[in-house]
Amino acid sequence: MGIASAGTAQRRKRWLKTHLYLGFSAGALLVLIGLTGSLLVFHLEIDEWLNPQLLLVTAPQEGSAAYRPVDELTAAGMKSMPPGSRLTFGQYPRHDGVAYRWNVLVPPSPEANRPMDFEMHHVFVDPYRAEVLGSRLVRPAGLGGAVPRTFIGFVFALHYALLLPRMGDPPFGDTVVAVIGLLLTVSLLTGVYLWWPKSGAWIAALTIKRGAHVRRLNFDLHKTAGVYFSIVLLALFVSGVYLNLRAPFHAVVRWFSPTVDRYELRSHTPDGRPPITLGQAIDAVMSRYPEGRMEWLYLPKNPTGTYAICQREVPDISLVLSRRCVVVDQYSGEILHVQSPDRATAGEHFIQWQWPMHSGQIFGLTGRWIVFASGLICPLLFGTGWYLWWRKGRQRRDG
Repeated sequence: MGIASAGTAQRRKRWLKTHLYLGFSAGALLVLIGLTGSLLVFHLEIDEWLNPQLLLVTAPQEGSAAYRPVDELTAAGMKSMPPGSRLTFGQYPRHDGVAYRWNVLVPPSPEANRPMDFEMHHVFVDPYRAEVLGSRLVRPAGLGGAVPRTFIGFVFALHYALLLPRMGDPPFGDTVVAVIGLLLTVSLLTGVYLWWPKSGAWIAALTIKRGAHVRRLNFDLHKTAGVYFSIVLLALFVSGVYLNLRAPFHAVVRWFSPTVDRYELRSHTPDGRPPITLGQAIDAVMSRYPEGRMEWLYLPKNPTGTYAICQREVPDISLVLSRRCVVVDQYSGEILHVQSPDRATAGEHFIQWQWPMHSGQIFGLTGRWIVFASGLICPLLFGTGWYLWWRKGRQRRDG
């Protein structure tokens, strides 16, 4: 018994050191990532509140039924941009009182120091009148693009890349944050191991002792906050790794179940045919899948790229996953792939859960508030953990 107890104590000491080192190496960054993540849960609402002149429109009684054709809206947006600009993405209005948002790559001026770089602009178009409400520079060319010029863009860059350069494949900043996510996953699991009550004292393990000394209060806050939010935090860490390292994540999941990465799909050889328009791609999708409200509109990035039309609030496809993304050949209009929970392998189901879990949208407004609260828990975990370490070191110094 004595040898076994000594072995258990040594093992626990090693796990404690692992938890401590990971907590200090990645925990401070967890505070930043967690707080920015809380803001991003409501990034659309915040952006609309900060920029009503760009984003908010007056909707007629008919609502979205009165939208002008998509190709007319894209033409209006591109007409306001310099020659050589390229449309890459569209954000369909999340409700009838919001404008279309187009992401447009704008070529640099001839005197630019880095002539191969493009600036990223947002162009906002009234969907009922096909009028440009305005535009804004989001990401300048060159290394300056690591620091976006809009508040929400800045928060996104902090959250996903810590303002590090997002160049390379995979991007450097994204890779750094993904590695932090892996370290935090290990830290979380070691914390749960250290918390697990060996003597069956579950009530003490799950509660905060009233009237306790400040050290005990910090200990109880650290353990209970970590345990009660452990499942949510684990889902956020894992999904964060996916969002930053999509292709490697797919490769790992494929060890267990097949997946299709829609970003890797390619259009067929054009055979002299011109590309179809975004409006034609949407028509091809809506003729097959009219249910749900459009959300994300991805345009081809190169001659072999594809359209991807994503819908939300799709009825009757899953109890909690209500999203569908349809990949369309940019020349023929053929549907190449449908990413939907009603036709997915186990691996694809797992992949499709990642973004809704990370944003909290998988459980609607309740899920978003849970993820918001989880981001606020991060500074609590780091602060109480730091206090416990400092207090223990002080006790050793005082003898």
